[in-house]
Amino acid sequence: MAKVVLKVEGMACEVCAGSVADALSKVSGVADVSVDLKKGAVSVTHDGSVKDEDLVRTVVEAGFKAKVKRGLFG
Repeated sequence: MAKVVLKVEGMACEVCAGSVADALSKVSGVADVSVDLKKGAVSVTHDGSVKDEDLVRTVVEAGFKAKVKRGLFG
């Protein structure tokens, strides 16, 4: 399994977090989605077949800004 952390802008409430989680959960190969609303971060565990760009595109299509978090400050 692979894990990716996305930094998501615009998640202001539980409904927003749920929308992001629901959208990412529907991506083929995604096994688990965990949202940290306070940090504006979403952890996605997948089978290794999912591209980071596809996860970012999914969040953008759900109406939010996203980028892959890399390192401590990414």
